[in-house]
Amino acid sequence: MELRQIELDGRPMRYRVAGAGHDLVVVHGLSGSWRWWSPLVTQLAERCRLHLVQLPRLGRLRAGELASWLERLLDAAGLDRVDVAGHSLGGLLATELAAARPDRVRSLVLVAPAGVPCGRGVVGRTLPLLEELYEVRTRLTTIVGDAVRTGPVSLVHGVVYVWERDLRPELGAVQAPTLLVWGERDRLVPASVADEWQRLLPRSRLVRLPCGHVPMWEAPLELAQCVLGFLGDQRLDDSGQEAGTGVGNRVGVTGDGDHTSAR
Repeated sequence: MELRQIELDGRPMRYRVAGAGHDLVVVHGLSGSWRWWSPLVTQLAERCRLHLVQLPRLGRLRAGELASWLERLLDAAGLDRVDVAGHSLGGLLATELAAARPDRVRSLVLVAPAGVPCGRGVVGRTLPLLEELYEVRTRLTTIVGDAVRTGPVSLVHGVVYVWERDLRPELGAVQAPTLLVWGERDRLVPASVADEWQRLLPRSRLVRLPCGHVPMWEAPLELAQCVLGFLGDQRLDDSGQEAGTGVGNRVGVTGDGDHTSAR
């Protein structure tokens, strides 16, 4: 993996690049880092050139400006039209970018994206968060380390934005073919929200995996195969034909990276 440095908004900014092929920009979630995607890097890098982004701290830069920041990063890195994958907050930002600048986003991979309200209050959000943390307790060192690097001010800004942002009026403007990936046991972003995303995104397909909110850690093999299968379909579809839509459930391995839906 190569560590690159560019100048962005007058400041040095580092990000990681791995693999070769079509450019895939990967955006982590709230209080996360590129490390959350590390279990998928080896597989994805066999077919894609990964650009693993580290989001800046919030404060002077507001959460509502992150999608514009992401576009400026593409400019500074010399990236024109890319595939974008995002988890949770990262999925929200990827969708904002695709809606505002459809010419920059070739396809989207949204893993349990934020942006469609689930109707919960503070208690209704806090308890599921604790349950999800227990599910991924083996990664506690990474979670705590990334939270410390994020800082309390940035974390609060991000939480408020995730809770309040409603993308539904903008989803119809997303032209990019989109893969939605949801964990069946996701307590933070309930699987029922996935149906709303698929209904509102014009060119989307939905895959449900047997895991919680962080498929990158809980089901990395299945997620990698979903992503590579979807991106492979889009390469074949570059002639202009519309990508197929549908719902997959409990995607499993059949060999050579293919995936099928279990019944």
